[in-house]
Amino acid sequence: MAQPCLGAVAAAVSLCVQSAGGAIAHHLSEQFSALSSSKEAARTPLQNLSANATSELTNRLAECIAVWKQDLENIKKGLYKLPWDMTTLSHRQYNPLFVLSRSAQFFSEAIYTLNRRINNADPNNWFSTNMYPKYYADNTFHYQTDGWFSSGSANVYEFSTEALFFGRQDAMQRTTLVPLAEHIRATGADPAGMTLLEVSCGTGRFHTFVKDNYPTMSTIASDLSPFYLSKARDNVKYWKSMRAASLDLGGTDKTGTDYMQCAMESIPLPDASVDAVLCVYSFHEMPEGARLAAVQEFYRVLKPGGLAVLTDSAQLGDRLEWDRNLGQFGNFNEPHYRNYIACDFGAMFESVGFNCGTKYVASASKTLSFTKPYTPKGNSDGNGFATAAAANGNGNGKAAVSAADLEISAGAGGHPLVAGDPQLN
Repeated sequence: MAQPCLGAVAAAVSLCVQSAGGAIAHHLSEQFSALSSSKEAARTPLQNLSANATSELTNRLAECIAVWKQDLENIKKGLYKLPWDMTTLSHRQYNPLFVLSRSAQFFSEAIYTLNRRINNADPNNWFSTNMYPKYYADNTFHYQTDGWFSSGSANVYEFSTEALFFGRQDAMQRTTLVPLAEHIRATGADPAGMTLLEVSCGTGRFHTFVKDNYPTMSTIASDLSPFYLSKARDNVKYWKSMRAASLDLGGTDKTGTDYMQCAMESIPLPDASVDAVLCVYSFHEMPEGARLAAVQEFYRVLKPGGLAVLTDSAQLGDRLEWDRNLGQFGNFNEPHYRNYIACDFGAMFESVGFNCGTKYVASASKTLSFTKPYTPKGNSDGNGFATAAAANGNGNGKAAVSAADLEISAGAGGHPLVAGDPQLN
């Protein structure tokens, strides 16, 4: 296990350097632009970070260490495997030319993104359409180039977000696999007989971790963006070539995965047709009405006893020391974020008919699980999964009475979480 752990540290250090490099590239671009136009340069994020550099670096490093420890504890408990990309040394992410190519794309994107943020640029997309939900099509979230609507955006997204989180994103997202593993253990389900739907799968990077842990499970990856969905297909094909080249797993490209372009508010699947629904890093970019519509769809497509897992940003009360500044991320062209951090998802899911399951906090992310009762609510004999999860949770997290619960969970492994949100500067 030493080699993968060293690989994780090396990768994280590289991403820290890349993240700093993006801020430096933007700062230099601002200075040169000011010189050529004889105007005073705007204050840059690099200057803001440098003003309190020791504290900023300490907080970021502490957050990384805490979430990596949680990740490792989950692996030791058999909740999921070691990350396949780190244990596969022939993976392209170890190729210096690949890293240089992605770095160049990231530096270029960082300059444009941070310029738009500083100048409060027009958030509208590069084209108009009535084929997508208005909240999705009319906004370039994070001020990223082309929003969700270009292959260029899809190609730079993974590198940009992992650098933004200083190497924590994969570990935070893998917490989604914890309630899935616990659910399979509690129900005795055979993964080979299950169907899992990941909505808003983006580039499919997280989906490859699902595949690597459950290669015989039938999965569906859905997203609204055809560009990101195509990238997801490429990533899953790459996973298969690295990890299951000789297997015919069915589905598209013999990967065991099929693809679906749709909004999660309107999923083109029959009632009670899937065993699990996963949603990662999407609800904070949706208005509250769209979130509720999505939850209703999750309930409809899940089989009785099925599992829904929501992983997204921490909310008010999850890390009390962050509450004062948590909403500032909304300034980064995230128009629904402030509503999101105050939204009671426990109450929302319960209003549709779900039973609340477990809650985990992993650095800047949280994971909530819910189950669809075997008998609809209003009857006395629900499936009881929430009670079983609380009793068998090995001290990992706690029963989620509601997503607005103010108690902080240390997350899987019981490691204390470290103050100082690195996303708020």
